[in-house]
Amino acid sequence: MDSKRPFEIAECQQAAKGLKSSWQDMAGSEALIRALVAERNGDTPLALFWTEVHRALCQETNAF
Repeated sequence: MDSKRPFEIAECQQAAKGLKSSWQDMAGSEALIRALVAERNGDTPLALFWTEVHRALCQETNAF
């Protein structure tokens, strides 16, 4: 993810799938940790990307 350009929703969904396959039920927590680290490093666009990944994970979990 290049934080200098706007991200696509498809990229967020792909990242969500990758986190889910690696972290299973901890994928959401991992996405939020990555968002926190990015924000602390001054990379707000990357932090927004990871919060969007978290949102994608939440939507997937809440799909009935």
